Amino acid sequence: MNALSEFWSAAVIWRDPLLASVLAGALLGFLGVYVVLRRVVFVSAALTQLSTLGVIVSLLLLESFDLETDHQEIQLIVAWIFSVGGGLLLGALGRRRRLPTESGVGMAYVLAGALVILGANRLVHVAHDLNTMIFGNAVAVPFQDVVILVVVTALVAGLHTFFRKEIVFSSFDRETAEAMGVKVRLWSGVLFFTIGLAIPVAAHVVGALPVFAFLTIPASAALLATRSLSPTFALATATGAVAAGGGYVASWLLQLPTGATMVVVAGLLVVPAWLWGRARGS
Repeated sequence: MNALSEFWSAAVIWRDPLLASVLAGALLGFLGVYVVLRRVVFVSAALTQLSTLGVIVSLLLLESFDLETDHQEIQLIVAWIFSVGGGLLLGALGRRRRLPTESGVGMAYVLAGALVILGANRLVHVAHDLNTMIFGNAVAVPFQDVVILVVVTALVAGLHTFFRKEIVFSSFDRETAEAMGVKVRLWSGVLFFTIGLAIPVAAHVVGALPVFAFLTIPASAALLATRSLSPTFALATATGAVAAGGGYVASWLLQLPTGATMVVVAGLLVVPAWLWGRARGS
């Protein structure tokens, strides 16, 4: 009871971080349906790693020019360049027969991971913040981050609303779409653009580990519980939001690392989804 009382009395502190976490969870949960159904789970892992690499590159550049390393807008822009650029390149690999998508994704993941380690080793002033950046600790999120996340969420939602048929058709029935003259490569690029756009800003709020988790677990839970596409998107979005919000509150009350707690809560939500699916016979 004392913990709850302290939590409510600190509403001014957790209001913005909680809102940002819920938005990030909902956004990633929605996009995760495409990630899981298209079997590109490790593409999301590679993009998350590339986003982290972009942050470290920006920090190295700032340190090399003796600038303050708290220029978060520069970090986000560089992370977007790495993530969106990587998403578009990895999305195009499937068109080349000599290099399967899996090999390109694997190379991107391990090379980005190695460069993250090497870059982190060269950092001086912000080395102590890297653990928080990677595993997430969304205790304090400035209001400007909430605004950026709202804008990105609105942009992604707008693209997926106005071009839903094209993106869904080209994602889940590629051969038929190509036969009907749909520009599959264009709409696949739009999908990977939105994923690459969402990852850096979400990772900035909750950390890289929860980002990868929210791109896989909520969608998996929704697919276990539903039978058609529209309810799957709705349930995955809701599951991501509940897991992020519930994980944030639980981490505050239990004094646990925020990102890891969010991931565990998301995993726990798979159980009722699986039971509901079994009860319905899906």
